[in-house]
Amino acid sequence: MRRKGKLRSRRGFTLVELLVSLAIIGALASLLLPALALARQKAKVVRVRGELYCLGLALEMYADDFGGRLPPVRVNCNSDLHTHWCQFPRELADLGYLPRGDKPGMEVLVEDLFNRGHTYKYAAPVPCLLNGSQVGNFRIWVPEEYPACLSTNGTYAEDLKTAPLRWVIWSLGPRPDSPRANEEKAPLTARAWYRLGREGGLIGRTATREGVQIAFP
Repeated sequence: MRRKGKLRSRRGFTLVELLVSLAIIGALASLLLPALALARQKAKVVRVRGELYCLGLALEMYADDFGGRLPPVRVNCNSDLHTHWCQFPRELADLGYLPRGDKPGMEVLVEDLFNRGHTYKYAAPVPCLLNGSQVGNFRIWVPEEYPACLSTNGTYAEDLKTAPLRWVIWSLGPRPDSPRANEEKAPLTARAWYRLGREGGLIGRTATREGVQIAFP
């Protein structure tokens, strides 16, 4: 009788008990994983904002050295480079302001953390190079109350001397292919900006005519 009691006290979990335990663990994991993913995304956003600030400083250093001029904006229609529109200007790598990359479309080694294989985006009301040829100035939609950027009313700026802004740089955010990240009036419309919990959105910085950097969102 004593031996029987000892054997019973040492028995393991039954199959039902194991299944219940696994179900509880799975339920807890399903609750924790979204929170962990959100925390990772927030950390990534903080890093992107820091990198964009440094890139803004590099642009201002370039402008200071070249009499206020900014590098051109590049747009490509070629099948192999069409996704590299508004790539970060290679002039900053050529002159040593930023590290050099060795891949087409990434001549400047400043990779968008949310859009691997591509640089952060850059735009300014300066000459635009389409497939390497100048086609006038690049046009940026600017809201009427810039730099607040809350209104859906605004105009297109294409002359650095008269535009209210100097430049804008941005990341395509957590979902680079989302409609929000590719909104028609992006990047200077609040509708396109990243918000925690939203489906995608842009993270960026702009500089006023006076050279004051402003982060968005």
